[in-house]
Amino acid sequence: MARELARLEVSQARRTVGIALQGGLGLFLLYIVAVRPGSELLGTLALAGAGAALLWFAYRFWRATGVALVLTTEGLLDEQGRSFCRFEDIAKVDRGFFAFRPSSGFVILCKKPVQRGWAPGLWWAFGKHIGVGGATGRAAGKQMADIISVMLTERGAEIKAGKNDL
Repeated sequence: MARELARLEVSQARRTVGIALQGGLGLFLLYIVAVRPGSELLGTLALAGAGAALLWFAYRFWRATGVALVLTTEGLLDEQGRSFCRFEDIAKVDRGFFAFRPSSGFVILCKKPVQRGWAPGLWWAFGKHIGVGGATGRAAGKQMADIISVMLTERGAEIKAGKNDL
């Protein structure tokens, strides 16, 4: 059975603020459209569309941030059982300054393509990249990235030791 090494979740305060800001702005834009519709139809439709999109984003953020990411000895998965990658498939972890990563998070580069997906504020997956973080705490994200890096280093040391034995 896989042992849990780290857990990454969004705090209730961050969830509440994120949902309130996105939902509040969406409701405000829809309120403007309802109370003072402009003479320009295109502008009114753009405001209504932006308001509806923000409400949809707030809903997606609420649903996505209710689930934690779990790092086990087998790999990375979420609490609902969705597997992102196994340790054998991870090539490297990048949390550098110029890395295309979520804020306060990191990127996992896999050896083969992963299933695409997106959970706002928590993770995204595209091609061979998995971005982890966003609304999560910086310390917890750094800890998870460090654990993955250490396990990759140990795996590399084992491979090199095995080659010398030949």
